[in-house]
Amino acid sequence: MNQLDRISERIMRFAIWILGLATLVGCAAFFRPAAGLGVELVLTTGVLAVVWSIALWTSKVVDRIVEPSRGDSRGVFAFLLVLAFLSMGAVFIVGVHSQWAEKNLGTFGDFLGGVLNPVLTFLSFMALLFTIILQQREIHAGKKTAEDLQEERRGDRLVSERMQFENTFFQMVAIHNTIVNSIDVDRGPSKSQLRGRECFKYFCDQMLASYNSNSSADELQKSLTAHNDLWKSYQNDLAHYYRYLYNIIRFINESNVNKIRYIRILRAQLSDFELLVLFYNGLFPLATKFKAYVEFFTLFDNLPKDLLFNRSHEDFYDASAFDEKAPKKPLPFADNP
Repeated sequence: MNQLDRISERIMRFAIWILGLATLVGCAAFFRPAAGLGVELVLTTGVLAVVWSIALWTSKVVDRIVEPSRGDSRGVFAFLLVLAFLSMGAVFIVGVHSQWAEKNLGTFGDFLGGVLNPVLTFLSFMALLFTIILQQREIHAGKKTAEDLQEERRGDRLVSERMQFENTFFQMVAIHNTIVNSIDVDRGPSKSQLRGRECFKYFCDQMLASYNSNSSADELQKSLTAHNDLWKSYQNDLAHYYRYLYNIIRFINESNVNKIRYIRILRAQLSDFELLVLFYNGLFPLATKFKAYVEFFTLFDNLPKDLLFNRSHEDFYDASAFDEKAPKKPLPFADNP
């Protein structure tokens, strides 16, 4: 509740309080001709006014006692004590003056004791209730502190787990780049040796030559044969490359992180010709899980489609392999250790 709402509430409550008091005074004035302005009418009106005030302001007084705005509730308790003693003093003075002439002070004393004892007992009971309320608030505050501490620890644990994941992930990416850089192609004494990512351009040229020399009308079979010919010549390098890249994607998928964010980082490490080699490798039956990852994580988002040996080969994969916004099928397996 903001400051303006609190002020509006106070004004409304004060207006209702004044209206109630005015109603009591109006009723007293209405009954005055019949009853006369005697002590009974004054006391009755005063008691009703006190009851009305207590009923209307009790919640605010309790709020001030339980949750004081200036450190403690001494001011509220002092006000209530002064009000109680003033009320008792007023009742005593009025009673003495009204009963002095008839010498009924004994009867008045019994009346005063019978009224004050329940009042004091009620005040003691209220003090006990305030003590219980304060204890409840302390317990609630303790629980809230414990919950906040638990939430803070949970946040720290999540941060720690994310840091551990990122350390492992970037180490794996660094090792992946080391694997790529360790690949070499010896093209004979008359040509320079290829190393690292420039080898994948050579791999693609070799597959394309094999693809073009195949007269089969089955595009899928021609593609598989082209990659299989490459696999026979460079299995040692490619097997290590495929396995490690697959395990990086698997590690991301099994972690409780923003998977797309880290897949994008990994995807940015792959050159166009790496993606093309991976494209045709994913068509093999043994690479079924890798193909599912490709389609689920849009691994070919950066693959230029004009590099494909035939544009119809795009249909070998679901649209989600190339477009993050395309509908995705859930992974058909639980690839857990």
